Amino acid sequence: MNQNQMILLIVLSSLLIYLIITIKKRPATLLSFMVRSVGGLSYIYLFNSFCAVRGIATNLGINLVTIGLSAFLGVPGAILAFAINLLQITPVI
Repeated sequence: MNQNQMILLIVLSSLLIYLIITIKKRPATLLSFMVRSVGGLSYIYLFNSFCAVRGIATNLGINLVTIGLSAFLGVPGAILAFAINLLQITPVI
């Protein structure tokens, strides 16, 4: 394993331990994460469908990054993902 993989492993394992401890203390937190992620992912799916009907390519799919962003921020996280995606594909003049 190289150094980047080790750092990623440490960060992910720490996050997993934190989530497990938090969920044991407050089980409603898990429900909140799930509701926010479903809401954010539904927004991404519906907005992609809306744009596809009109012939607009959004280039934002549902993957681990968008799931995580939606789980922590909900629909505003999905809007943030679209904004970041728009800034990446817009040419700078």
